Amino acid sequence: MLTNIKIFWKLGAVFLITILLFFLIIQYAGGLLRASPAESVFENIYQLVFIVVLATALSGGFAWIFVRYFINRPLNRLAEGMNNLANKQFDFRLGEDEKDEFGSLSAAFNDMASMLSSSMVELKKNRDYLESILESSADIIITVSPSGKIRMINAGAEAALGYGRFEIIGKPIEVLFADPKERDAAIDKLKYADSVINYETQFKTKNGEIRDVLLTLSRLRNPSGAVIGTIGISKDITEEKRLQSELIQSQRYAAIGQVFTGIQHSMKNMLNACKGGAYMVRVGLAKDKRKMLEEGWEIVQEGINSLTEMSVDMLKYVKEYKPKLDQVDLTDALSEIYRMVVKTAENKGITLELNISPALPGVMCDARMIHSVIMDIVSNALDACLWKNYDDREKPLVSMTAYPTEENEEFVIEIKDNGCGMTEEVKSNIFTPFFSTKSRAGTGLGLSIASRMIGVHGGRIEVESEPNRGSLFKIVLPLRGPDKNKEDNDGEKGFGS
Repeated sequence: MLTNIKIFWKLGAVFLITILLFFLIIQYAGGLLRASPAESVFENIYQLVFIVVLATALSGGFAWIFVRYFINRPLNRLAEGMNNLANKQFDFRLGEDEKDEFGSLSAAFNDMASMLSSSMVELKKNRDYLESILESSADIIITVSPSGKIRMINAGAEAALGYGRFEIIGKPIEVLFADPKERDAAIDKLKYADSVINYETQFKTKNGEIRDVLLTLSRLRNPSGAVIGTIGISKDITEEKRLQSELIQSQRYAAIGQVFTGIQHSMKNMLNACKGGAYMVRVGLAKDKRKMLEEGWEIVQEGINSLTEMSVDMLKYVKEYKPKLDQVDLTDALSEIYRMVVKTAENKGITLELNISPALPGVMCDARMIHSVIMDIVSNALDACLWKNYDDREKPLVSMTAYPTEENEEFVIEIKDNGCGMTEEVKSNIFTPFFSTKSRAGTGLGLSIASRMIGVHGGRIEVESEPNRGSLFKIVLPLRGPDKNKEDNDGEKGFGS
């Protein structure tokens, strides 16, 4: 407010001085006219006009000089300062000699210029820091305009793709893709989100080499939210994929070796048993000992049956399991297994229990596969009870229970026995192919196959066991069926994945 009073005071003073000067000249001219004789009136009028014009000119000149010095000059200086700021000359400063509002404007201008200068220094520092991050990154970083033209690539992109930045900037981004349609597919995913993470695709280098990359694509937006392009950050995974392929190949060879070793070991045991039985048959025939003959023939039959079972199990083991999914009431499956096994269990002195609710939810699964898995585990539980010596306080018991989890996302089938149980070492190996605790009777593939069957359903088998206390097998299945990706992965990896 005080600065406004100062400028008005100056303008008022100029106006008063000009009026006073003009008034004095007119008074002087009027005195000349009154003192002049009549014959010189016209001459004095000319003098009066001259004096008035002179007075006007002097007053106007005085006002012009004042306005130019006190108003135009500061305004021009301020305009010059604004032009310098527009031209990014942030070190320009105005003088602050004036004591009126122009002095305040100059001070404000200088403060603004100082702040802009500090801000630009900070912005440049941040920009240089970000650029150094981009340039030092080994990843492929590329920005693209809304029209699909390359705007910027970093040193990592130059090294990986073989292009110099100035020969690729301005080119369509599709030139970098081994299949240009892949870029369109990635962009299509941006319709539903502002970023696409870990999109696997392939780039083509300047010399035509194909590189596998993992691309993360994001939209670039200005402060108002408008899309101004995209930025892609890609990791070259060619070497990782090569090593992964070699690892998978070596694992396959190792698995094949393990399988053949297991087959050889199992067949050797079975053939040795057959040889022993055949020897007893020969001795029994030679000495006419019927009991030895029958025992030897029984051993031979067991060996033949074991070889037959192993060949069948081998076919099952190498089979690619693709479940035929349907909404299944597993109450019926468990009830059927109970009816099939309960008499056999009673004949062996084992109690078989079935504890299920009459209103269980349906499960999306392959009923035939799940039936096979439950049957195999129940058979193992019955065997575990036969291998234990019970005292008078305990009787052999196998129970089957089924229930959904509290979250109603999974379905659990429990098969529990109070048999011989397992040590930690045995428990850690029960799903390993050809691992068996049944001497001549087992092939060691039953639980491996069961694990694969449950795996392709997106489920799992959990085991709890203590020696001489029994075992608990939990078959956990997703109620809504397997996730497709998991199904594919488990189908490829097989047992142990």
